[in-house]
Amino acid sequence: MIARNKFFSLLLCFVMVFSLAACSSKGDAGTETGGKEAETNSDGADTGTKTEGSDVISDVSATLKIAGPGLFTAVGAAGTTDLVTGIELPGYEEVVKRWNKLYPNVKLEIETSPWDNWKAVLQTSALSGDVDVLLHGSSITAIAEPVGTYLEASPELDGLFSMLAMRRTEDNGGDFSKYIPYGLTVTANPVVVVVDKQIFENYGSALPDASWTFDDLAAFAEKTTGTDPVTGNRTYGMSMLAASSANKNYIWASRGFNAPVFEFGKTLKETKADFTSDATKKVLNYVTKLYAFANPDYLEGLDLAVANTAENNLAMRITENPIDDYNKLAAAELLDRFMFLPLPAIESGENAGITSSHMGDWNMAICNTSDNKDLAWEFIKFMVTDEIVQQWLVDCNTIPNNLTALPKLKESVKPEYYDAIEMILRQQPLEFSASTNECYDSGNFGTFANDVTSVLNEMFIGNTSADEAVQFVQKNLNDYLSTIN
Repeated sequence: MIARNKFFSLLLCFVMVFSLAACSSKGDAGTETGGKEAETNSDGADTGTKTEGSDVISDVSATLKIAGPGLFTAVGAAGTTDLVTGIELPGYEEVVKRWNKLYPNVKLEIETSPWDNWKAVLQTSALSGDVDVLLHGSSITAIAEPVGTYLEASPELDGLFSMLAMRRTEDNGGDFSKYIPYGLTVTANPVVVVVDKQIFENYGSALPDASWTFDDLAAFAEKTTGTDPVTGNRTYGMSMLAASSANKNYIWASRGFNAPVFEFGKTLKETKADFTSDATKKVLNYVTKLYAFANPDYLEGLDLAVANTAENNLAMRITENPIDDYNKLAAAELLDRFMFLPLPAIESGENAGITSSHMGDWNMAICNTSDNKDLAWEFIKFMVTDEIVQQWLVDCNTIPNNLTALPKLKESVKPEYYDAIEMILRQQPLEFSASTNECYDSGNFGTFANDVTSVLNEMFIGNTSADEAVQFVQKNLNDYLSTIN
């Protein structure tokens, strides 16, 4: 695992390269002064005046426009009640109230949007110059401002986070072989395994623990698939992430078996892709092996009908939304029956020994057409550091990306669930991105993600072999790269 302090020190190298391209950007903290002028916003107003004897950080007057999908949309301004669990979630008015104490003259205009068509919504807003902070915007590098210079000028953030919103891009003079931070991750969604301890006990099986291997996982799945010796009901050993997104199972499995596909060059044109290795075939065959222990309804996405209930028939289930599952189990009074585990450790390579569980996130980015970039950065920092906001994130049933806020989550989540979440967050390489890494890239290589999903589903039903699957994906990769070259 690459040390966090080491990564932040490497940002200086990025700053030296990027500043040549970024120094002329209006309102950018990455000026020739190395970000030292970040105390003023794009209008020259002071953003760093601390009023003695009060919480006020700045009395600058401005309007900050925030738009996009995610948590603000889910809870709304006034809050909401979860219809399944009955849990009341506080609205983002609490965030606004806290912000107003610190920046009383900076008005927040928040325009929430659903996940449907969210990228087009943000791109339209950016083109019209009508947004400063992009909610979940780091995924759209064409409109997001790289924040390497801001991070370099904010040493107080060093070591705080489990992950950064990292991307590979040639935009802004970047080196495609390097990760570039395009925002800050506010909340994380680690992939965990939900284990039904009762089913294991009924089969007379010892419980797995965090030291398990991929061979162990497959063996446990096989042992708990069949007719439950106690209840007489049919049980299934493994439910992976949905077949409609089978590429997400490839992410963790390819990490686990250290199966690199991409050799990133300084440009996309110089990048090489090889999907035909024995390691890649091992990944495809392993995921297909686990499918043999799945409910037949898995392919249609119907195998979760009784998950998180007393009638659960899945011995193990991989989920991307652990807190949501936790709350459903709590509402059903089943917390003592289940537990969470991280996925097994990576077998080889520089990250050998840490969990292969990857994480999704909810991030925030600075819009590159904003006239208030410095102030937008202050808001994003506020969202990932302010103690009251961190508690609000926990109260909203999310997992703060700020590692110092994890104890807040520990107060409300039982150890047999919390420990797996903490382990994943603390072991995650800061620079790892589930969307672009040497094993998998869903953003830069055409139909790659869809192709991986397609071949896995074809392998599940026996329509193709691993040898045929890798050739199919490789041909499409070659065709795509040829159009670039």
